[in-house]
Amino acid sequence: MKIDRENYNSRKRARPNNNSESSDTRKPQKKLLELETDTTVLQRRQKQIDYGKNTVGYYNYIQQVPIDQRTKDHPKTPDKFTKYSRRSWDTLIKMWRIKLHEYDTTATNSTEPDSDEDSSK
Repeated sequence: MKIDRENYNSRKRARPNNNSESSDTRKPQKKLLELETDTTVLQRRQKQIDYGKNTVGYYNYIQQVPIDQRTKDHPKTPDKFTKYSRRSWDTLIKMWRIKLHEYDTTATNSTEPDSDEDSSK
């Protein structure tokens, strides 16, 4: 069966060809920020944040990187009040914790050589 592609438009979308200046000056609309109101969800999220903040990596991070020198590449604590699905929130926490683990090694590597020298004497 041969399909005439010129007349076959079941997947084509009609797009107006407006090259006017008004379409270029429009700003994209931002999605409204929804806030989480469920107290059990907020408590669970706070518990996960507390676990992350109670680590050696987090302590080293706040000691090494002042707030005014932090960039988007540094770990940023997820906002517990923003509405996320459970899976999205868990992913945010996981990525945050992975970034915090980068600061675990700096403290361990700096203390290990000192302990090796003491044990070899």
